[in-house]
Amino acid sequence: TELLVKRAGVKMDGAQHSDAEALFGKALTLNPTASDALLHRANLRMIQQRVADSESDLETCIRLYPNNLMARLRLATVYMAKEDMDGAKRMLDQAADFDPDSSEVHCYRGELHFARGEFGEAKAEFEKAMECDAYNPTPFVNAALAVINTPPSGGAMMPDFAEAVRLLEQAIKVDPMFHAAYVQLGQMKLSMATDLSKAREVIELYDKGLDYCRTPEEL
Repeated sequence: TELLVKRAGVKMDGAQHSDAEALFGKALTLNPTASDALLHRANLRMIQQRVADSESDLETCIRLYPNNLMARLRLATVYMAKEDMDGAKRMLDQAADFDPDSSEVHCYRGELHFARGEFGEAKAEFEKAMECDAYNPTPFVNAALAVINTPPSGGAMMPDFAEAVRLLEQAIKVDPMFHAAYVQLGQMKLSMATDLSKAREVIELYDKGLDYCRTPEEL
C-alpha cells in the first residue's frame, strides 16, 4: 500500500486527480486501515472541493488512530472550510492535548484566529510555532500576513510593512525553497516600490524564486 500511496502522491502533484483517486482506492482495498492513504485522499478530496468526503476520510482515520495528530489538524481545516469555527477549535484543542509543543498545532491555531479576523492573536500563535520549530518557514509567512492585515494603531497610517518584510525574509532564510515566501515578499516589495531600482529588486527576487520552483503550479 505504501508504494500505491506514493504513486498517488505523484499523480496529485501532476494534477492527475482521477488517477490519484484510483490509486488511493486500490491502497485502501488492500488495507482499509492505511492512515497515509486516508490522509492523502482527504487532501485530494479537499482540492476537488468534496468537503464531506474529505471529512469522512479524516473521521475514519481518527476513529482508527485516535492519537493521529495530523488527522485532527486536517479535520480542523475542513471545519474552517465549512465555517464551523467551534468544530475547528475543538479539533485543535484535542490536537494540543496530544502535542502541546507542536509547531503545526500553533500554526493551525493561528490560522483559525486569522479566519476570525483576530490578527493579533493569530500572530501570537505563529510566534509560538516559530519557538517550537525555528526551521519551519510557514509561521513566518503567516505572521507576516497577520501583520499586514492588522489595522494600524498609535497614529500610524499604514501596517508595519517593515516587520512583515523582515518575517518574509526570515522565512526564505529558513527555507530558500519555500515558494510562498517569495510570492508574498515580491508582492509586498512591488507595492512599496517607488522607483525602477526597487522594481528590479522584485524581478531579481522572483528570478531567485523560480530557481526553486518544484511544481508547475509554483511556476
